Amino acid sequence: MTPLTRLIGNYIHGVKYAQIPKRVVEPLRQSIADTIGCGLLGSTTAVATLLRNYTVEWRSAGDAVIWGTGSKASAPLAAMANCASCHAWDYDDAVLPAVIHPGSLAIPTALAIAERRKTPTTGKDFITAVAAGYEVGNLMGAALGAKAFASDGFYNSVPAIFVAATTATKLMRLNKEQAVRAIGLAATQAAGLYSATVGKRFNSPKASMGGIMAADLALRGLEMSSDSIEAEYSGFLKTFSRAPFPGLVERDLGRYNFEIFHKFYPCIRSNHPTVENIKLALDENPDVKVAQIVKLVAHVDQLTVDYTEKTTAGGAVGVKTVGNALVSFHYCVAAMALDRELTFRQFTPAKIRRREVQSLMRKIELRADPAIDALPATSRYRCSIELYLEDGRILRRQLIGPKGDPNNRLTVREMRAKFMENATTALPAKRAGRLFDLLEDVESIPDMRAVSRLLAVPG
Repeated sequence: MTPLTRLIGNYIHGVKYAQIPKRVVEPLRQSIADTIGCGLLGSTTAVATLLRNYTVEWRSAGDAVIWGTGSKASAPLAAMANCASCHAWDYDDAVLPAVIHPGSLAIPTALAIAERRKTPTTGKDFITAVAAGYEVGNLMGAALGAKAFASDGFYNSVPAIFVAATTATKLMRLNKEQAVRAIGLAATQAAGLYSATVGKRFNSPKASMGGIMAADLALRGLEMSSDSIEAEYSGFLKTFSRAPFPGLVERDLGRYNFEIFHKFYPCIRSNHPTVENIKLALDENPDVKVAQIVKLVAHVDQLTVDYTEKTTAGGAVGVKTVGNALVSFHYCVAAMALDRELTFRQFTPAKIRRREVQSLMRKIELRADPAIDALPATSRYRCSIELYLEDGRILRRQLIGPKGDPNNRLTVREMRAKFMENATTALPAKRAGRLFDLLEDVESIPDMRAVSRLLAVPG
């Protein structure tokens, strides 16, 4: 088999900003601001506070700021705390075809390393490392089998550790041999199970910390096999996947064949098409009241069905906590139907317990549509719905690409509005505006520590 681990290590060492296509740079620039906004919003949550307090208890070296606070921690621990904030609401970006959340790993990792470095990290250096992280992470997820891999119950943080390890390795300027060891040390730490609880949000932070540890220990000379990805026995791909696609790595590495999905709603990606479709259907039929709905049938891809029906509290039964609700297809759709919006304000214990929400959730039915699964991975964010009403009418509606989909990208105005709403939960509006303006032209930033300074909030 082709020595994939060495191929990846060589790519990380050699990739330059000029080699990254402009079609990738623009959505990556948006992801940097979007992820930081999500992180500031998430920094106010209970799960982020818990992990932040745990991090501070370590009393580690003060390399990097913990966003939205005056606290600092060592780079691995700061990245872990900030990653937890970025992923707290499931509002962070996703990448296709691998179906991972790269932004919440790459951005906190890159900023932590940029703060720790003795020399400035330019905006172009930052984007290069982030792009490499997205590329390697996406390829590892796709090579595992992406959709089939997730259906087996693993979570996307299994391949996502490569996002953090690659980003850190590039910014730390490891040589080729060190980069190969870093990838191997990331592979041996790979882990994560899918869960419809806040526990799901522990996987990515742990991967972010592990990615920096992989680069740090590789730099210090920790031994690791040079075939950790491709080895027939105990290799990453063969160990984690029943049907891996190793040839995909060699074919696509450095081609950036991924698409970024920026979320318009705070919930798991697979819920978005139906969440938006039900809103549009009711907007187009203002005479219809939610109480008139007898049954709602959603035709979706198989992975959405698996996420919903195979996961405890992922469907209509047992949804009691915010962690359950963010994953539950039934809750997200029902909340949108009743409130005509789905924001972080819909995810409170009181909102979840509403009798009308619980009633509507039991009327929702999912059906897998083979035609959707036959499409390329970047075109599967679609659905069709049928609303069965008391008077016998059946309303049908199809949606191809909800807001934020690669085929229906958010506008600059929508991205800024999302950022400002999120960031101002932790920062004054004036500072949040300055931060967004700075990030809009991230390539021109001479030292990325200017960003971190705006993320520090004394007290």
